[in-house]
Amino acid sequence: MWIKITLRTLLLSYFSELYLKLEDVTRRFLRPCIMDVKIGRRSYDPFASKEKREEQISKYPLMEEIGFLLLGMRVYQINSDSYITHDQFYGRSLGKDTLKYGLSRFFHNGQELQRHAVSLIISKIRSILRWFEIQTQLHFYASSLLLVYEGSPHTINKSKHKPADPATEHQQGEPQSKALSFQSSLTHSPPYCHDIQHERNTNGKHGGSIEEQDEEIGMGDKKQFGQEETVKVKMIDFAHVFPSDSPDESYMYGLRNLLSTLEQILKD
Repeated sequence: MWIKITLRTLLLSYFSELYLKLEDVTRRFLRPCIMDVKIGRRSYDPFASKEKREEQISKYPLMEEIGFLLLGMRVYQINSDSYITHDQFYGRSLGKDTLKYGLSRFFHNGQELQRHAVSLIISKIRSILRWFEIQTQLHFYASSLLLVYEGSPHTINKSKHKPADPATEHQQGEPQSKALSFQSSLTHSPPYCHDIQHERNTNGKHGGSIEEQDEEIGMGDKKQFGQEETVKVKMIDFAHVFPSDSPDESYMYGLRNLLSTLEQILKD
């Protein structure tokens, strides 16, 4: 089970409350396919020691050039009614020439490439990129996107069947079991975490009035290919987020390269 921990921090005029919420992000999926992608040209923050920087760079020297790293994936296979998984070592083994193929495996169900999932995920990542292009309050380091799509072909016909038995999962490294998702009352709130409505409090500052809507698959989202959306894209992991007064060029670089690679997969 994949869990996200939603952290919403509000301090007086900037944030007002602190609490945690656990949520199973795959709860509305029959056959969830899941991937964790680290975003940005650096996986260490500005205050990291020299040793820490060297350690992180050595893990994936291409991070500076590519801008993202596949940390793990779990993909449903139709023929065997089971999952295959790849861990972070699989992602680190991918070079510039094999990255597109490595990423495309996340969208292959053993029979065909799930092009509708690629297209819908591209749309959601573009929305996140648009937010980063206007926000100048935060810089994200070692943060990720959690990508989820429905692997079952029967959801369109609303067929009901039991989830695949975890015992039949073909494991090539364990995927991460938990994810951390962040949301705050920023002037421009990041998409695909929660729906935000800003209200001014008595001192004229923006406080957090956060309304969570029921996240039924496809409800409230744009429909494509005549089907309700069966994908989620979540920003996760915020242990290294720092205040800033400039755009987060590193994170945007990673998003753009990820989008470019996904678009190439869609064209092939």
